[in-house]
Amino acid sequence: MIRHIVMWTIRETGTPRGKLEAMAELKSKLLALKEQIREIRNLEVHFNSISAPQDNFEVILESEFASWTDLETYRKHPAHVAVAEYVKNIRQSRAVIDYEC
Repeated sequence: MIRHIVMWTIRETGTPRGKLEAMAELKSKLLALKEQIREIRNLEVHFNSISAPQDNFEVILESEFASWTDLETYRKHPAHVAVAEYVKNIRQSRAVIDYEC
């Protein structure tokens, strides 16, 4: 099994509510991928605790795939590409790790 983990910090929008709305929309878009891409075995999205230090990542995507080929199919899928474009517009930073377990 392949685990694909992505973490983001989200750009400030001028208001705390705007940032939270962007995070909620991101979560909704990511969760919708489960219904659109059959190669996804599991997908979860979580937000960091409000009490976490400010320099911590704020959103985490944890997903699982049966193989490296399935992960690559996911990366190239048009639904994923569309979400990735959305993320580019709201993220400040990003970290990714993929590993076999």
